[in-house]
Amino acid sequence: MTSRDFITAEAGNTERIVLYREGLFWKAYERSAFAVCTQVRPFRPTKRALKTLGGGQLVSIGFPTRSEAAVLGGLERMAEGENRLVLAAPRPIAAKEFEAWKAAVPLAGPGPAKCAAAHGAKPAAPTEAGQEAYPTPEYCPAPAEIPAPAVSGPVGPVSPALPLCGPAVPVPPVSSVPPVYGEADFSLTAACRAADSLKNFNLAEKTPMECMMFISELKKILANR
Repeated sequence: MTSRDFITAEAGNTERIVLYREGLFWKAYERSAFAVCTQVRPFRPTKRALKTLGGGQLVSIGFPTRSEAAVLGGLERMAEGENRLVLAAPRPIAAKEFEAWKAAVPLAGPGPAKCAAAHGAKPAAPTEAGQEAYPTPEYCPAPAEIPAPAVSGPVGPVSPALPLCGPAVPVPPVSSVPPVYGEADFSLTAACRAADSLKNFNLAEKTPMECMMFISELKKILANR
């Protein structure tokens, strides 16, 4: 389904929560996402302005399929397929309440396309929602937002990691002092960068494509140690 399909399918929804399986995640869009957040569990929604909608906005939430029982355990199942699950909303979905909620959701940063373009990345295969997938998460912080942590002891030259959007991956400052144990220090630095990036990666809000690309970036960080 495309983004426009999700908008159309949810336009008249007043009593259902419709979930779509996308890889290892369940995703809900528009009114279904609103019902999940306000009636089931307060997930943090994501809102994007999409070219496929002529600049219109699409709001969604997602959670791992392995959490299905914990999140959906008490809801009545109305229909179930291989990649689609329809549940009865605990209470009716009010159109005006949904519109007010959607308007209050902050628009996601520069978006995958602008962020990837800023780093010279090319789009990967289209996602199931009809959006172009890029090897970057949603948020691309400005350089000033990337902290430069203090590093004790001698640190040798470090090759910067490939740019990642999302929580910053700090790069230790370059020191003119030669490393005492160059290979060991360098490997430890790469491992610390990878660990920080993994700790700050919000798995519940990412698409399967974003998760795959994130793992690819982690492998590059470790391979270039």
